[in-house]
Amino acid sequence: MRIIFATHNEDKLREIREILREFPGEIISKKEIGEWEDAVEDGSSFLENAEIKAYDLYVRLKKKELLQDGDIIMADDSGLSIEALSFGPGIYSARFLGENTPYPEKNKRILEMMKEASSKSRYAYFTCAIVAVLSDGRSLKTEARCEGEIAKEIRGEAGFGYDPIFFIPECGKTAAELSEEEKNKVSHRGKALRKMERILKEEIAKSKKTAEEKKSKSKNSAERKKEEHSASDFKGEKKILVVSDNHRKLDNIYQLLEENPDISYFIHLGDSEGSEDAIRTHLPKGCESYFVQGNNDFFAYLPKEIEMRLGKERLFLTHGHLYGVGFDLQGLADEARARNCSMALFGHTHRPFSRMVNGVLCINPGSINFPRQENRKPSYAMFYLDKKGNLRTEAKYI
Repeated sequence: MRIIFATHNEDKLREIREILREFPGEIISKKEIGEWEDAVEDGSSFLENAEIKAYDLYVRLKKKELLQDGDIIMADDSGLSIEALSFGPGIYSARFLGENTPYPEKNKRILEMMKEASSKSRYAYFTCAIVAVLSDGRSLKTEARCEGEIAKEIRGEAGFGYDPIFFIPECGKTAAELSEEEKNKVSHRGKALRKMERILKEEIAKSKKTAEEKKSKSKNSAERKKEEHSASDFKGEKKILVVSDNHRKLDNIYQLLEENPDISYFIHLGDSEGSEDAIRTHLPKGCESYFVQGNNDFFAYLPKEIEMRLGKERLFLTHGHLYGVGFDLQGLADEARARNCSMALFGHTHRPFSRMVNGVLCINPGSINFPRQENRKPSYAMFYLDKKGNLRTEAKYI
């Protein structure tokens, strides 16, 4: 069992390992497993940003087949909120004055801003939100605060970040003057991690109990049950082919239809540019098709948006240009949530994508003919709907 933490910060990782020293497994950073790219933190809260980072790493490692059974992907987002500065820098704490600006300069500037502020309050608090994504894609969340005030001068050599200017009255010291043990007892990260540790222990215990119960029930027919379980996972699954942005070019779509004659649904997320009728004639008998209008479908009488249900999930289909998906996905996710949809499918960017945004799974199959992502491979998505109504998704390339 491993915790893979979405951070490159060695100070933070050392702190995490110390707080979770009783965790019965290895705790490693994303770079130690060979993942260097960072997610775009465009959430509106600490919890949203932690969720973005956790699911981004989960998807990346899953695609690269680097996840092991029982792995836990974990990410945090933390920051300092100061009442006299309108509770800033808040979620922008790491980016305050620029991400590459050394913290001694940031701390010095905050002390200067405190002198200039109209409010005389020095009240401040650290927040830490943590999201853990389990190997089956479920997530656990915690959040905690450490309250204090902004010191009048920089004090202490320990800690990191804003610790030298954060005074904790109950300790009579700044966070940078505390020993590691003292800090971990009262810090926002220590509190949030201990909450997460308790939740994980409960989850692990529950999983073990469930596994033991299943083992007990099937001990007299283990092999037969294993075969039945394997068959039930895939037998009778319905396949859903999802494509976008073919821009009238049909060779790759025809190839996919020839290779997958058993699809039950065909979804096109826009910019078919008049090729929809030709596609429909090539679909397998009984296959349901859904097309939405893209920004280049000038003369198409297609709906701009579609809501549909697949098993347990409600899907919101749109090309995406009306929601500014080239810049961020907040508007798309908000619209999907307003429509009580758990998934939002979109195209337009020509780049494959899959990530949770504000509680909505946003998926872009990429372009089937004109890819723009780094590997420049035409891409699509295949969904699988089992008899119980569970929907699993896979990104695929030609």
